[in-house]
Amino acid sequence: MTARYPEMDIASPEFDVQLAQFQQDVLAHAQHEETEEFPALTSGCTPEQRRTMGRRLLTAEKLAPTHPHPTAAGSPALQWTMGPFASLLDRARDAFGTSVK
Repeated sequence: MTARYPEMDIASPEFDVQLAQFQQDVLAHAQHEETEEFPALTSGCTPEQRRTMGRRLLTAEKLAPTHPHPTAAGSPALQWTMGPFASLLDRARDAFGTSVK
């Protein structure tokens, strides 16, 4: 859904509808995390297990691409094979302040 935003006319009614839906989806996602996922992690994992998961998450974030790559969405094989390369290109692009259209 968000991949379409750059091409949308922000003055169009469709943009307002899509943005409102996106906001609703984000809030529902956050609510689910807060009421279901985080309490399950807190009660089902030891503090050391949570610290280990946190370290792994930080490592994954350092290796992940910094920009969306819609062509890789839904394909774990493509994400695993192209992800590191995409991440390298994204970080270089970020460092030089350029964008690719």
